[in-house]
Amino acid sequence: MVFTMSARNFLLDRMEHYLRTRLSEESFSKGKSFRPALTISRECGAGMDNIGCALVNYLSEVDDSTDLGWALFNQGMIGKIIEDHDLPKSVAPFLAENTKFPVVNLLEELLNLHPSEWTLFNYSADTIRNLCRMGNVIVVGRAGNFVTADMENTFHIRLVGSQSKRIQHTASRHEISIERATDVVRETDKSRKNFVQRYARSAINAPEWYHLVLNTDDFLPETVARIIGDSLLEWANQKEIQTKENTREYIA
Repeated sequence: MVFTMSARNFLLDRMEHYLRTRLSEESFSKGKSFRPALTISRECGAGMDNIGCALVNYLSEVDDSTDLGWALFNQGMIGKIIEDHDLPKSVAPFLAENTKFPVVNLLEELLNLHPSEWTLFNYSADTIRNLCRMGNVIVVGRAGNFVTADMENTFHIRLVGSQSKRIQHTASRHEISIERATDVVRETDKSRKNFVQRYARSAINAPEWYHLVLNTDDFLPETVARIIGDSLLEWANQKEIQTKENTREYIA
């Protein structure tokens, strides 16, 4: 399955629909009080591009916590971050996960050319937490599981795979050589590892930070979507029951 422009447009449409409807008080007040959210960390080439559409579709069909469906935020989140914090569009390249934050030296600070890299990370983290607080949202990358680790409604997934299959997937998706795909996979994995180490002070592949770690090598995207979706909803159901029981005990 090749990640097509129509798939990308589908995810963007879902994101825009989510923001339009969920940010209105009337829509937000409907449905269950407990709305689960999901963060996904992934190795490069583990298939997140194809899994994303399947997962949004599956959760929108089977999750009864919302009648507005689910949305996925990845690089499309950049525009939302800029909008939320009234940042100049010139900082957009600095917010992309697969690029390094700029080195902020004294001259740049004095000239106020752009916010410091730590400030930019905090902008991103703040947006991720706000989205997860609203629920029914999938946040991909950007240390989402670390910045929402204390949020009771958020489920954390890590997608992994053998390096050989991830390289093949990357070569196919980007229509590049195996040699180039090998470099892309290694460089991207290293960049994401360093990003988490720098800002979350943790290891991106430490299993204790995830509810589920899934090897995608031998599964179709639709199968991965069902595994993740069913696991998330089972977990959310238990969380909701536990929350209600704790509330009754507190009142009593």
